[in-house]
Amino acid sequence: MKRLVVIGAGIAGLGAARAAWEARERVPGGLEVLVLEREAQVGGKARTRRQGEWLFETGPGAIQGREPELEHLVRAAGLESARLGAAPEAARRFVWRGGRLHEVPTRPLAFARSGLLSPLGLLRLACEPLVPARRAGPEESVHAFARRRLGEQAARRLVGPIVTGVFAGDPERLSLPAAFPRMAELESRDGGLIRGMIKLARQPADADGQRRGPAAALSSFPEGLSQLARALCERSGFAVRTGVRAVAIARAPAGAAGWSIALESGESLDADALVLAGEAWSMAELIRSTLPEMAVLLAAVPHPPVAVVGLGYGPADAARAPRAFGALVARGEAPRLLGCLWDSAVFAGRAPAGHLLVRCLYGGALDPEAARRGEDELVAAARADLRALLGIAGAPLYAGVARWERAIPQYELGHLQRRARIDELLAATPGLQLCGNHLDGVSFPRAAASGVQAGERAARGLAESAR
Repeated sequence: MKRLVVIGAGIAGLGAARAAWEARERVPGGLEVLVLEREAQVGGKARTRRQGEWLFETGPGAIQGREPELEHLVRAAGLESARLGAAPEAARRFVWRGGRLHEVPTRPLAFARSGLLSPLGLLRLACEPLVPARRAGPEESVHAFARRRLGEQAARRLVGPIVTGVFAGDPERLSLPAAFPRMAELESRDGGLIRGMIKLARQPADADGQRRGPAAALSSFPEGLSQLARALCERSGFAVRTGVRAVAIARAPAGAAGWSIALESGESLDADALVLAGEAWSMAELIRSTLPEMAVLLAAVPHPPVAVVGLGYGPADAARAPRAFGALVARGEAPRLLGCLWDSAVFAGRAPAGHLLVRCLYGGALDPEAARRGEDELVAAARADLRALLGIAGAPLYAGVARWERAIPQYELGHLQRRARIDELLAATPGLQLCGNHLDGVSFPRAAASGVQAGERAARGLAESAR
């Protein structure tokens, strides 16, 4: 029987394990799938804390859209009927600028009246269809693209907060084709953003009733995103060992299984194939002696720190918050927070009835030290910022803090070239696959898709080598 070892039990690693396990009968002699996870629990950064009726997501808070690979995992976990849809109010978004919240309307006239842009900024934005499409040239940053097509004001007040919300990153350093490939596609395919968005809006929903892109529906589960990881482990036939840290991998001697895995405990495991599904920096340490060039490429992906502060309030304070998804903060504004998400307005069961649960995010590429403050200081900062944004002055009924010293991978300029070289090295290394949100998309669904595809490739490779 062949053995596949997956290192890392986030959604990418569990997706890889499930996909390979489903393909086990195609491998002559059978296939054993083993997942190793250094933490005590599975799920990676999708971690949920429950305290009574308060449910605090310390990492990603929702699934956006319906990526086919993730949908398959949801069905495999038996959670399709348990899925929570977001409240209609989740379509409302705000930006904090100039000392107040501005709603981001979808209708042109309402947007013009929102105060987000000055008359000159609106005029420049309206000229976007007249800007010629860029057909060639050096790789462009997200900010450079937005400034060229929309103008400086829209780039900073509209696109900048979007980059903050997705990557906690610096728009002037992130690569447009790597970080926001759909934006680049709208220009190359349709000639511009406004033309492309009009075409998208006119397209009917998919057969499943879902839309793709920014309008894609949000969903989660009653016990948060971590519920999916636990259910996958419970309903699949692969084995999972938690609290086990792999420290190095090496090619096995001739005649033995393809790989040898050294564990921190001193134990050694053999594997016919490997899927590396941990974070880029962690996998770089693991392969440094065996695959030094790939290790250097993975270690070069920046991961700035992010702190998440969850605060819960009673009905009187909850009434001060608009029923909406949340608010992002435009660059250069006084509050140091990246944004705040009103989770209890989006999904049921996040707070007691009539109460408010808010998540405030700090740190990121532009203000890393904000995430490294003490827990009490972070809670105090979040309370002060919510007082400024929403007028909430009361003491929270619930408070929780989660800090990620290495949070969201940054797809900075040069990421696509790095990614292409990693693919070349993987093609020259039989029996090894790589997956995770440091490759092709930082969203929860894209990480799941990356894992499923890696698991399928690993099983296919084992099946072919056994013939």
